[in-house]
Amino acid sequence: MAQRIQAGLILALAFLLVLGSNRLDQKHFTTVQHTVNSVYKDRVVVQGYLYELNNMVHQRELRLAGMENGADLEADRQKAEELITSLGATYLTPEETVLFRELVREFENLHNWEADTVLPGNGERMGKRAEGLAILRGIHRKLDGLVQVQLKESEELTAISKKSLGMNKLLSKLEVAFMVLIGILILVLVFYPNKRPDNQPAGEWMNFN
Repeated sequence: MAQRIQAGLILALAFLLVLGSNRLDQKHFTTVQHTVNSVYKDRVVVQGYLYELNNMVHQRELRLAGMENGADLEADRQKAEELITSLGATYLTPEETVLFRELVREFENLHNWEADTVLPGNGERMGKRAEGLAILRGIHRKLDGLVQVQLKESEELTAISKKSLGMNKLLSKLEVAFMVLIGILILVLVFYPNKRPDNQPAGEWMNFN
């Protein structure tokens, strides 16, 4: 009966070990899956939005410098609004939220400046060109700040993924070690049972003196 109880305890320990290891593996797998999805949806995709916005601002700078003909401002404005809306729909850290709100204000200033300065058929009013360039430089600074945040957040998410994978690897090794130990204990119980002589009372058999 004692051996059966010991065997039952060992098997119960093995079951709990497998169950606990499975739950921890699932937790770390969920963490890795979340970080990978976040890197793509909230970082890689966002960098695409920032690149397009940066390209639009650069084209406006060229136009103000006289190196490019006037463009369809209304189409550019709608495109910029779509990109900003898409950017705002992604996950934003507190630092990103501040920069994003400042970026929205800068684009509003740019649209207001273009509405007051650019007249159909007349081109830009030369006297306000410096004001427009200053607004565009401000937008560039906000976009550069957002790009730096993307790089920092991507590094942190990658570090979290590596940590979770490392914990999974460690848990797998510990699980194998415990299973080997449990197997050895079961073999000891099977091949080296703890028996006492049948012709001796339990008290005498336990008394080594």
